[in-house]
Amino acid sequence: MWSFINPAFLFALGAAAIPLLLHLLQKKRKIQMPFSTVRFLKLAQRRSASRVRLENILLWLLRTAILVLLALAFAMPVLRTSSFGSFLGEAQRDVAIVWDVSYSMTYESGRTRVWDDARSAATGIINSLRKGDRVCIFLAGDDVTPLLAQPTSDLDLARTLVKAQEPRLTSSRLKPAITAALAALKEAGTREHELFVITDGQALPWTEVTGAELPPTFVALLGSTSPQNVAPLTINVLPALLLTNTTAQLTANLGQTGAARDTTVTLYIDDKEIARRSATTAVQFALPLLPPGLHRARLETPSDPLALDNTFYFLLRVRERLPVLLVASEADGFFLTRALNPTGSLFDVKRIEPDALAAESLTDYSCLLLANALPLPGQALLNVEKFVQGGGTLVIFPGDRATAADYASWSCLPAKPIGADDIAEPVRQPIRLRQPRDPLFADLKLPPGSVPAITARRQLTLDGSAPAAPQTQPLLTLADTAPLLLAREFGKGRVLLFTVAADRRWSDLPLSPIFLPIVHQIVQVSA
Repeated sequence: MWSFINPAFLFALGAAAIPLLLHLLQKKRKIQMPFSTVRFLKLAQRRSASRVRLENILLWLLRTAILVLLALAFAMPVLRTSSFGSFLGEAQRDVAIVWDVSYSMTYESGRTRVWDDARSAATGIINSLRKGDRVCIFLAGDDVTPLLAQPTSDLDLARTLVKAQEPRLTSSRLKPAITAALAALKEAGTREHELFVITDGQALPWTEVTGAELPPTFVALLGSTSPQNVAPLTINVLPALLLTNTTAQLTANLGQTGAARDTTVTLYIDDKEIARRSATTAVQFALPLLPPGLHRARLETPSDPLALDNTFYFLLRVRERLPVLLVASEADGFFLTRALNPTGSLFDVKRIEPDALAAESLTDYSCLLLANALPLPGQALLNVEKFVQGGGTLVIFPGDRATAADYASWSCLPAKPIGADDIAEPVRQPIRLRQPRDPLFADLKLPPGSVPAITARRQLTLDGSAPAAPQTQPLLTLADTAPLLLAREFGKGRVLLFTVAADRRWSDLPLSPIFLPIVHQIVQVSA
């Protein structure tokens, strides 16, 4: 059975009458010339008249056929057949609908939401199906939600499910939904397949869609071609660690579609308006001093056609003191304890012996320091690695207690120590920053005029033949080669490994001007 995708172009078939009118209106021009005799001319006229008349008719038919074919081409005819044997029979179809359900579908275009138009489009596709046709529906959000996972001929059920849908607070990915729809059509059999995609034309959902082999595919792009929208996209707070006695600055980046224009952004903390600012792309706020605890905050922009993204919610966590767990004997942790507890310190340091680590709860800490604390019992080791995977920072200072075998069971170290060697002729060597942009050095403040340098008398030896652990970086080196501090991302947390001890037996690092600021930075960045 013939049908047309764009039947409106069938009206252009009326243009087929134009060649006929031109043919009928064409005037025959007669030229009179005096000849002594016209007998031979009349004979030639009779011979060519029939040929010219035939050429004119063929030319008229050709012109008419060209216009008819052009009109049909724009109308896009589709021939639906159930088989070659029943060439003129109606084919039964399996239709898959991929429906974008992201929050941008709530955009108000005119007096209606894009979502209402999308629901009408899905309902219209279902209503166009004939008896025996089947439909399956997949919702495209961040993940695929099968509304009807397999093609069904129960069209009333499909209409009921479509009517009950509302947009999600999510973005959208079309490729997984299209892949799921094609798989459902393939499993359904050898019927005629069609794929319908209903979306609002946003670019993001299409980024993963490649030129895969598709059945006949129809895309409904709904909504405005130039949507107007302003929304807070990201925020950045400096310093990232909020304390009760420090001020901070919040920078919010705005996203705009349509013509760029100034907009008003309002900051609320604990439901109290703090300030209002006007900006086009970014806006800054000075945060007030806040008491310790979690504070609810939000940014608001004026109402626009997409209301769901006009409010940006976030939490501000303010600390009074930073809890730190130091695992070391009193002698091994002497310099670290003094560095973390200067006058007016913001750190709350708890020191325990290595044997007590297995019984200690690590959930209250963001930074754990081990100073000559190895070897650890098996349970303590598992607790420490779980602490790092959950987002904590582990700092390891070596010592004389540990052997190479004590490091072998660790899976989170940046490198594998194979021992510790004494340096025959220790010399003072400058400390080099290998990753200046690392967060550990972002706010590092050294005394004016100081040049960090230390004398190492004993140092960890690392296995240079083994491949480096994933995401391992040397942060500090002595001179240009010998590693002093290595870092590795592990799970959501980070492991820092020093190659010298935290006391004076291995080096004079605890007496250098970099020791106190680097220890403070480690704790603050981990928090």
